[in-house]
Amino acid sequence: MSSDDETKLFMEVARNPRGELPSGALAGDYVIEDVIERGGCGAVYAAYHRASRAPVAVKVLHSTLASSPRMVQRFLREVEVVKRLEHPGIIAIQGTGELSDGRSFYVMERLEGVTLEGLLRAEGRVSPEQALELLEPVCGALDAAHGAGVIHRDVKASNIFVVSGPPRAVKLLDFGIAKLMTPDRTSWLTTAGRAPGTLTIMAPEQILGGEIDARVDVYALGVLLHRLLTGALPFYSKDATELARQHLEEPPPRPSQRTPLAPALDAIVLRCLEKEPDRRFGSVKSFLRELREAVGEPAVGRVSTPDWSVDAIAVHVELRLRVDVSDIDDALADDLGGVLDLAEELLRSAGLSVVSLAGEEILGMRLLDGAPADVSRGRQAVAEAASDLVEVVARRTGADERVHVNVCLNAGTVLVRTPHHPEITGGALARAGEWTPRQDIRGLCATPEAARGLTGFEMTKGPGELAILHRRDRAREALA
Repeated sequence: MSSDDETKLFMEVARNPRGELPSGALAGDYVIEDVIERGGCGAVYAAYHRASRAPVAVKVLHSTLASSPRMVQRFLREVEVVKRLEHPGIIAIQGTGELSDGRSFYVMERLEGVTLEGLLRAEGRVSPEQALELLEPVCGALDAAHGAGVIHRDVKASNIFVVSGPPRAVKLLDFGIAKLMTPDRTSWLTTAGRAPGTLTIMAPEQILGGEIDARVDVYALGVLLHRLLTGALPFYSKDATELARQHLEEPPPRPSQRTPLAPALDAIVLRCLEKEPDRRFGSVKSFLRELREAVGEPAVGRVSTPDWSVDAIAVHVELRLRVDVSDIDDALADDLGGVLDLAEELLRSAGLSVVSLAGEEILGMRLLDGAPADVSRGRQAVAEAASDLVEVVARRTGADERVHVNVCLNAGTVLVRTPHHPEITGGALARAGEWTPRQDIRGLCATPEAARGLTGFEMTKGPGELAILHRRDRAREALA
C-alpha cells in the first residue's frame, strides 16, 4: 500500500468515531470490502482472504468499546461459545486476530441470504408449515447449545439468518450475550440484577434479572412463533416500562385473534409464553415435537399436505408516516392506533378475514366461491366496503396530518390449507408489497383484476397499472 493510500485510510478512520474500517483496510490476512451490518458491540464486514480470495465475514469490536475490559470480554466470549458448539445451524468461526490498533476481530463464514427479520418485513407472516420449516433448524441449534450448557438469551428474528439455496439453510446468530451454565446453574458471565437481551422477547425472569435456564429461550421461541404466524409481536409498546409490564403481568394474546389458526397452534404459543418457567415446555425438543404435530406432521417424519388455490379479493390498508419514526409523539401514536382499530373493525364487518396485522398495515381477504353471480356480488361488496373505509378514515376525528392512509384493492388467488376449514397460507395476493402503490394515493386504488366487472364506480388513471376508483353516487353528491 502506498503512503497516499495509507494517509487516505487514516483520514477515513479518524473521521469515524466508532472506528469502522474503510474498504481496502486489513484485518490480519483479510481485506475489508464493505459493511454488512452494524451492531451495538461491533460491525460485521464482507471481506476476503488476501491469498486465496475466499470470501468471509469479519466482525470487529467498535473502537469506542475497546477500552472497556467488560466489552472486550463479551466480544471474545462469543468466539468461545460458538467454537464449543460446532453445529451446522450455528455460524462457523474460522479464526481470530487483532487489528493494528489492538482491537479484536474474528472471522466467520460469509452467508448469502436474508435475516428472518428482513423476510418477515417483506412477507408479513408465513404459513404454519413455513414456520415449522424455519424453526426446525433453530431448535436444533438451540438444543445443541443447551446440551453444551449455553443459553442464547436473544432468540429473535434479526438473529436468525435464512441462507439462500439451494439448498436453503437457517442459521442461529449472535451468541454475544449467551450464558454459560455450570452444574449448579450459576454463571461467570452474568452480573447480578442485569437483564441483557431484547425487551420485546424477554421472559419475565430474564427481565427481573433472576436465575434463568433454557426456558428463557423457549419463551423467546413462543414470541417468534407468534410473530411468524401473525406478523406481529404478542407484546409491544414504545415505552420500555410498559413493555416490561406486559411481559410480567398481561396474559399473552392468542395468535388466532389476529389470523385464523388451529387451536393447537394457539396452545403451543400460550404455553411458551407462560409467566412461570415451570409451566412452559421443558425443552426445545418438546416444543418442536408439539409444533410438528400441530402443523399436521407426525414427530417421526414429515408429511406434506398440498395447498388449494382459491379465488379471493383483498383490501390492503397502509399507514404512511410523513415524519421520522423517532419523532412519533403521543398524538400521532393515538391516531395511528385509532386508524388501525377502525380499519380492522370495518374490514371484519364486511366479511373479510384479517390475515396480516402489523404496526403500519392491515391486509384483509375474502374468499370467493360459489356461482359466478355470488362471486360477482362478493367482489362488489368488498369494493364498496373499501370505498367506505377510505371515506371514514378521511373524515375521522382527530386526524393527524403527519399520517397518510393508502387503501388498495386487488383480486387473485391465494393458497389455503384445506377447502373445508380454509386457512390462508400464501399466494401472490398475500404478498401485498408486490401490488400496492409506492406513493401516497388519495382515494381507493385498485389493480386491473380487482376493478374488472365493478359497477357504480368511475375510474381514473393511477400509478403504473393501478386505477383510482370513485363512487358515482358520491361524485354526484359532491357536485350537488
